[in-house]
Amino acid sequence: MTQPTQPGPPVPPPVPYGRPPGPPADPGAASDRVSGGLLLLGAVLAVIGSFTTLSTSRQTFSSSSDGTVFRTVAKAWSYTTSYPGEDTESVTQFDGVPLLIGSLLAIAAAVLLFTGSGGRQPSARVLGVTGAALLFGTTLTVAIAAIGDTQWDTDSRSTTFGPGFYLLVVACLLALAATVLTVLNSRRPAVAAVPAPYPQPWPTGPVPQAYPPFQPQPYQPVQQQPYPPVQPPQPPLQPPAPPAS
Repeated sequence: MTQPTQPGPPVPPPVPYGRPPGPPADPGAASDRVSGGLLLLGAVLAVIGSFTTLSTSRQTFSSSSDGTVFRTVAKAWSYTTSYPGEDTESVTQFDGVPLLIGSLLAIAAAVLLFTGSGGRQPSARVLGVTGAALLFGTTLTVAIAAIGDTQWDTDSRSTTFGPGFYLLVVACLLALAATVLTVLNSRRPAVAAVPAPYPQPWPTGPVPQAYPPFQPQPYQPVQQQPYPPVQPPQPPLQPPAPPAS
């Protein structure tokens, strides 16, 4: 009697040839690159603005023949005074030190954000927030100090802002935008790094097709054939008699 065939284990789907799927994309990678671009641009503007004129003040007296008596030029690294007929005097200022430190840290953070390290390493975004906040604070402080010179303006004294002041204002706004974007990106979960797949140097072949699943057939009993009737044994044949002589 034939036993019914048991169904085998399910056949797994075939694995196609070719390039395997890549790692999942980080949703904050684009925002990190934007933040890095803002930081880098703001740092460059802050460095340039520290070496250019922030403000220029002129004070005049009615008794002066040419009208100009005292002139001062303020920069982040120097403060220069000039008086007609006398030598120009210049003293060193240290407002450029925090600008330089903030710019260098912002550039380092921008490089990390550009390379996409923010999605894999949370410390990269922390450094990005720190660099952006420091650049924002230093540029804002120096810009406010330049604005403070206008409090001494009178009818005979006037203060005008130079190109360095406007560069610092733009750098301050860029640093503020980079700070907000980096803080928002830091709240997203980090994406685990997935190693790159090994390249396949040989050409891919056809994709194998899956076998159809096994369908068990219903059991059918085997019809037994009737045996033939048993014949009685026959007596052995006698040899023929010899001929008579």
